[in-house]
Amino acid sequence: MSKYGQCSECGADMEAVWFIDEEYKTMQGMMYKTGRKRQAVDYLVCPVCYKKECVDDSFDGPWR
Repeated sequence: MSKYGQCSECGADMEAVWFIDEEYKTMQGMMYKTGRKRQAVDYLVCPVCYKKECVDDSFDGPWR
């Protein structure tokens, strides 16, 4: 069994789709990048039936 669980449709192991998350701050109405980044999971996908599942930030890495 995958650490991401199994698909509710077909039972295959789910896989994570990763992206790089950049931190932004807002000051005086203007957004700017802080320079910190982290690797985060966008969603889980089944490689067999392509069903997507939403996730929260519990799989995200630390800010660097």
